[in-house]
Amino acid sequence: MATKSRTSALRKTNREPSTHVAPLRVVRTQSGASASVEDDVIVVRDAGGAIVVRYDGATGEARIEAPRGNLTFAAAGKVRLEAGTDVEIAASGAVATTSARVSVHTTEGEVNAERLYVRASELATLVGKWELRAQRLVEQVVDAYRDVDGLLQTRAGRARTLVTGAYRLLARRTDIVSREDSVIDGKRVLLG
Repeated sequence: MATKSRTSALRKTNREPSTHVAPLRVVRTQSGASASVEDDVIVVRDAGGAIVVRYDGATGEARIEAPRGNLTFAAAGKVRLEAGTDVEIAASGAVATTSARVSVHTTEGEVNAERLYVRASELATLVGKWELRAQRLVEQVVDAYRDVDGLLQTRAGRARTLVTGAYRLLARRTDIVSREDSVIDGKRVLLG
């Protein structure tokens, strides 16, 4: 009899592995929040049952949500976002950045906006080449100073300069060439 029971015990241990799925294990907090393993996915839910964290072990994808409130990342040190490909920020409202200093380093950048406003007490731009294309350019300043080491050229269909006060042109040599008439009109014209 002892031999029969020992043989049946050996047969039980050599059987095919059981395909029985273990019951779903759920860990709950006193407030009702829970964490569970569903297939190959770890899911964290809030007290109302909404998913706040979902991690798929098969694909490696993770998603964090705040279905009924704000989502805050806080750290005593740096908070770093790093991606193997792209980083996208999308919002139905505004994207606001508040910082003592913002630094952007990139090989190529592009901004597409219907309206773009820049307000600064001081703005310094250092570029190798600046190309501006616009339908209309309006400049309003208190004082304007422009220093050009080489050539300053303006090409226009028409040109007009309106000065309410005095107008002075200082040059080593001045050439005025007109294909038609040249008109000088003044109360007095002083030459020499």
